[in-house]
Amino acid sequence: SPLGLAELDTEKEKQRIETALADLTATGQVQIDWLEHANRRNLQRNMRRGHWHILHFIGHGGFDPARDEGFIALETERNELDRLSATHLARLLADHRSLRLAVLNSCEGAQGGNTDIFSSTASLLIRRGLPAVLAMQYEITDRAAIEFARGFYEALTDGLPVDTATTEARKAVSLGLT
Repeated sequence: SPLGLAELDTEKEKQRIETALADLTATGQVQIDWLEHANRRNLQRNMRRGHWHILHFIGHGGFDPARDEGFIALETERNELDRLSATHLARLLADHRSLRLAVLNSCEGAQGGNTDIFSSTASLLIRRGLPAVLAMQYEITDRAAIEFARGFYEALTDGLPVDTATTEARKAVSLGLT
């Protein structure tokens, strides 16, 4: 949560993901590494140092109509907002062959523009070769994002494919917010 943006309960989301994946982590089938201080340099360094299968982004995102392109909100060295454009994120992730899925648990990661409906962050990642992206088209509350993550990873742990796990995560949001 860079300065000037709403504080997110990232610890709660991380805890829910770790709990959902606990059985797989205990048997060595899953390893979770969290990137603290999410800035461009740290993201690039960590991507370079691992053979990641899933990138899960907890944070803010949006769509810049002036640039007709999506972005995710990273932080600078001084914790100020740094909008990483979808183009730059796609360039950063494109050559990681082991990466199979990006989960953008942020607002508007699937929001396309009026001029180019494929200008969303999710669309640009797919166009650059990432096999699958989960992203929200509109704003999502922090509470709903946390429930989505929990439901999604619990369903994956149960052996469901990504599309079915996504449906289960949507149900979890609906059930968890009533």
